[in-house]
Amino acid sequence: MSLTASGTLPADAHAPGSYAPPVPALAERVGWLTLLGAFGRNTLEALPRTCLDTPAVTIPLPGGGRMVLLATPAGARHVLLTATEDFLRLPAGRRVIGPIAGNGLVLADGEAWRHQRKVLAPAFTPRTLPLMLRFVARAAEESCRRLAEGLGAPADLRAEMQRVALDIATTSMFSLETGTLGTEIRTLVSGYLDRLGKPTVADFLLPPGWPTPSSPRRALFRRRWLTTVRAVLAARRGQAAGEARDLFDLLVEAHGDAPGGLLADEVGTLIVAGHETTASTLFWACTLLAREPAVQDALAAEAAGLDLSEEGAAASLPHLRRARALAQETLRLYPPVYVIARRAARASVIEGTEIPQGSIVMIPTWVLHRNPRWWDRPEIFDPHRFLDRPEPDRFVYLPFGAGPRICIGAQLALAEATLVLARLMRGFRLSCDGDRPVLPVATTTLRPDHVPRFRLERRPG
Repeated sequence: MSLTASGTLPADAHAPGSYAPPVPALAERVGWLTLLGAFGRNTLEALPRTCLDTPAVTIPLPGGGRMVLLATPAGARHVLLTATEDFLRLPAGRRVIGPIAGNGLVLADGEAWRHQRKVLAPAFTPRTLPLMLRFVARAAEESCRRLAEGLGAPADLRAEMQRVALDIATTSMFSLETGTLGTEIRTLVSGYLDRLGKPTVADFLLPPGWPTPSSPRRALFRRRWLTTVRAVLAARRGQAAGEARDLFDLLVEAHGDAPGGLLADEVGTLIVAGHETTASTLFWACTLLAREPAVQDALAAEAAGLDLSEEGAAASLPHLRRARALAQETLRLYPPVYVIARRAARASVIEGTEIPQGSIVMIPTWVLHRNPRWWDRPEIFDPHRFLDRPEPDRFVYLPFGAGPRICIGAQLALAEATLVLARLMRGFRLSCDGDRPVLPVATTTLRPDHVPRFRLERRPG
C-alpha cells in the first residue's frame, strides 16, 4: 500500500485486522535514470512492479552490463542453493560493508568462508540457545525497567531497541557489559548505516579497487571503528575467565589474540550483525503493534502466565507462539536483507533468461515477501499467517537468506525478538505519538525515514 496524495494513511488503514503499513510504491518503469535517482533517495523505489509477475527482469547498465532481478522461488533456489559457486558476492558489497566487516564472515568467500563458518558454528547450535536466552531475558528486563522510569514522556523506541539489542549481542556472545562503549558503538553503526552505508551507483559500476567518492570517508570510519572494536577486545581480555566458554574464546583459538586482524573483524561483524538485525525487527514490530491494540492485548495475555526471567526464558519460549508469529510477520514485511545481490562468475540461463558472465544478479526479497502469487493479502499486517497456515516455501520467505550462506544467527535472532516483544507487551501498552506514517528507507538495511515517538502506559497487573 502506498500513501494517499496528502501523505496520510487511507481512512480504513486502522480497521482491526486490515492494517497495511505504508511503503514506497514499486516502480512502473525502471531504466538507468530511475536507478540513478533511487540510489540517492530510497533503493526500494527502483524495484520494478514487473517483478510481481515476470520471473526475470533485465535492466541494461552503462557500458554494456546488465542487472537481472530474479523474483521467484525457483530463481532464488538456483542462485542461493543449486549453483552457489557460480554467483559470488559483489565488489560493491565489499565497498559498502567492508569498513565494518573487514574480512569477517559476512564478506569471506571460498575456503576462508568455510573455515570461519566452521569456527563460529558451535556457538549457534540449538544446545547453546538456553544459555543465550538468559542474557536476552536479562536485557529485556533491564529495557522494561528503563522504559518504566520514563513513563509519561514520549519514548524513542528505536534508540531503546538498539540499546537492548546491543546489550544482548555483547553479553550473550562475548560475556561483556559494554558500558560507555555501547553508546559509541550504537552511534558509529547507526551513523554509518544512515549515511556512508547507502550503496551508490559508483559502488556498483566502478571496477574493484577503484576509489569512489565515498572511499575517503569510509576509510576514516574504518579507522574509528577498529579503534572502538579494539577497545572492546581490550575490555574483554581484562575480564577474569568465566566457567563457560563463549564466542570470544572460540575466535581467539581460531584466529589468535592479536590486537587487530581477523579477530577484530569477526568481533566487529558479529556485534553489528547481532545488534542491527534484532534492533531493526524490534523497532518495526513496535510500529506495527502501535496500530493494532488487539494484537498487543493477545501477546500480553499469552505471556501473562509464563516465566520470562533468566531462569524460565528457555522453557517459556516454545509457548510464545503469538510473539514468534509477530516477529516472523515483521521480518516478512521488513526483511533485514531486502535484496540479495550476487555477481555471475560464469554465463548461465535462469528462468529462461540469459545471464552473461559479470552480470549483477539481484533477488529482491522485498518483492518476494509481498507478491500475491505466494502470499494471501501480502500488504496486510497479519501475524496469524504464521500461526494457522502451512509454512511458506523457504525460497519465498527469505528474511535471513537461504542455502549455505544463510545467516548463522538466524534462529537466535528470531528467539531474541520473540522474547523481548513478549516481555514488552506484558508490561506496556504502546501507541504512536502522532499520525505521520513511518516509511522504510533501504540503505544497507531498512531504516525509518524518521524516528517516531511512542507513548507507553503500564499494563494493569
